[in-house]
Amino acid sequence: MAQVNQILEELAGIAGRDCLKTDPDVTARYAVDGLTPKAVAFPTNTKRVSEIVQCAGRAGLAVVPWGSGTKMSMGNQPNRLDLVICTAGMNHMLDVDTANLTITVEAGVRFRDIQARLATQEDRCYLPLESLATEKSEFICSERSHSGCFLPLDPQFSDKATIGGIVATNSSGPKRLLYGLPRDLVLGIRFVTPKGDIVGAGGKTVKNVSGYDVSKLMIGSQGSLGILCEMTLRLLPLPESMGTLVFAFDRFSDAGSFAAAVMGTKLLPAALEVADRAALEGIELRGTVDLGSGSYFVIIALEASKEAVARMAAELPAMARHFKSKGYADIQEDKHRLLWLKLGELQSILADRHRGLVSLQLNYPLSEWRRIFEFAELAFSRNEMEHTLLCHSGCGITLINIPLGARQAAVSAALNDAVQSLTAECKKVGGNLVVLRAPADLKKSLPVWGEMGADLILMKRIREEIDPSGLMSPGRFI
Repeated sequence: MAQVNQILEELAGIAGRDCLKTDPDVTARYAVDGLTPKAVAFPTNTKRVSEIVQCAGRAGLAVVPWGSGTKMSMGNQPNRLDLVICTAGMNHMLDVDTANLTITVEAGVRFRDIQARLATQEDRCYLPLESLATEKSEFICSERSHSGCFLPLDPQFSDKATIGGIVATNSSGPKRLLYGLPRDLVLGIRFVTPKGDIVGAGGKTVKNVSGYDVSKLMIGSQGSLGILCEMTLRLLPLPESMGTLVFAFDRFSDAGSFAAAVMGTKLLPAALEVADRAALEGIELRGTVDLGSGSYFVIIALEASKEAVARMAAELPAMARHFKSKGYADIQEDKHRLLWLKLGELQSILADRHRGLVSLQLNYPLSEWRRIFEFAELAFSRNEMEHTLLCHSGCGITLINIPLGARQAAVSAALNDAVQSLTAECKKVGGNLVVLRAPADLKKSLPVWGEMGADLILMKRIREEIDPSGLMSPGRFI
């Protein structure tokens, strides 16, 4: 105990006593799958992160990075957990260069605050944005002009997630169909290695990488290769016009055929989703979309020039009628943004509503999406398990949420069988399954990262080279 207290004293001297918390009521809030850390550090800059990691390494402490906590349900239970390093205090926007469509931010900046800042033109200073609201009347400074750009991502939990967590988990949403993944937007990063070294890669220009691009290695590494501290990201001009069309169908075969037909045209929607009724009911769209009696829905985001959006809004309803659409809703501007925000919050909404929730992500070749969707629906329906299905039908990803509630013990065997069969089906066509969320006791029997292939050997070799002591997020990723 004396040695532990000595280590904590040393950490407090580095981080500052106000930035190192050991109180049980604080550390309990940073538990990962039932494991509670001995301490939580809140560094305020990259240098401080480096010093804390070096101290933790000397003491052999197992470290887990933490942003806002929205994606801490991902991954295996850590082998051990001594120290959480929370980046919430690193919330500055270091360089907002809207003229050159780049932004450099610290890892703890929330995604919604980046979008709020880009809706303004305040380049004279950088600000900690913990209390920045998105309402224009509450912006911090008074002299503003519309900057006309945005960060083209729509990750899950976009209202709470930090940019560091988004990049570390390679988190994206339906609009990846048009805008791509975080790896397509990251121009440069600074991170702290498991040994405490500060490493920078990339920069503000596109052609700035010679040799291996280390920044791409860090994207999606789940905090197992180091702690992301700063990122430079590419921006895009705001679309001239935005809207959403929601089409209702009685049968999945009709909805699937319509979505496939849209992909076969020269139209360029921002997102193309196919959802079952339970998914849309889960996000409570009363007042935004009248679901009618449809069982399946095709949701299409339109973000482009006014002429392009007008063309898609005219042609898509005519196409849908050929596939027995029961009707459609045309959603504009603010309601358009609300709908896609809520779709990204579906997992969070259901987790708040149900005591136990299992969330899965299926990945597969795009050509297989209809067959995988039907296979998943059958796998859960035949066991009478409540579920929601939301498919990024233009990207080859299906998201499934299974609320367990009081039936957790009763359905655990059936759940495990369904997940195993889905993993095998995805693997058969070159895909995989990832468990995004599950109660800690169920994770032990579920294939959290699906079935790893030959890339597992390479990933282990990289990790052993970068973190030979195995102190950074031990066991969570590999």
